[in-house]
Amino acid sequence: MEVVAMAQWVARQEPLEPADAVRKLLAPVVACMRGDDAGFATLVGAAIFEGTAPELVRVAPRVTRVYLHLAPPPDGADKIVRSFAAVAHDQFDDGESVLVGAECMHAAHAVDRLGEVIGTIVERAFVSEALEHDAFHALEGSLASVWWAASSSAALRGADPIKEAAAICMYANRLVA
Repeated sequence: MEVVAMAQWVARQEPLEPADAVRKLLAPVVACMRGDDAGFATLVGAAIFEGTAPELVRVAPRVTRVYLHLAPPPDGADKIVRSFAAVAHDQFDDGESVLVGAECMHAAHAVDRLGEVIGTIVERAFVSEALEHDAFHALEGSLASVWWAASSSAALRGADPIKEAAAICMYANRLVA
């Protein structure tokens, strides 16, 4: 099974539309928010099996950045980034996934801290490095970053993160319809 999944990871020919990638990225994030470990594992496994994991890893820093931008000023985004590793260790209990997630979180925050040009370079470097990990750790770590940014940003604003994710998915549906 792992050999087949890795072959599909490498051989995927048709890229996902950006809106589809965002929806496929947010589905396991919502499962994680709901505490649905089986649903999370199923969705991660499906993305790996379908060969879409690399595309989801590529959009993860941008989606994480959206949630960081929603965090209230003056330092909401900084608090989210700083608190990620400790919380992610408790939630995911996998050092390699947490490392990838921390890298994704910092790549997402780089545009705001370093400017558009350098931030984009940092994001591309993250994606390249993350994809050197196996599909599971690359995807789970990227999902962990989105999960924590979405959950924390919503909590800081008193919003429902699941409703926000649903609204983003509905908006994405309208973009491709």
